Amino acid sequence: MAKLNSKELSRAHKELKADARERVAERGLLQFRADPATVKAVLKVAEARKMPVGAMLREWVQDRLLVETGKQKAPDLVKRVTLLEEAVVHLQQKLATE
Repeated sequence: MAKLNSKELSRAHKELKADARERVAERGLLQFRADPATVKAVLKVAEARKMPVGAMLREWVQDRLLVETGKQKAPDLVKRVTLLEEAVVHLQQKLATE
């Protein structure tokens, strides 16, 4: 088997990486590690939202991608606090009617 020079090796590496990313995209499955405290916090938030963890994480990733790709600006702190306050009021009203 012939040895690849550095240019050929670099090109082969790029091709393998592109192929691997395509296979991951086709499967639609990403995995990542998180420390136990983060996992517990995510599970707690999903439970509080009465939402499947996977759906909630997809929502978070999609929202962040909009910000990262410049299609949406990150909300400023005041807007974020206002949105959280509105959500709390909505949840309080919902609990009061149950």
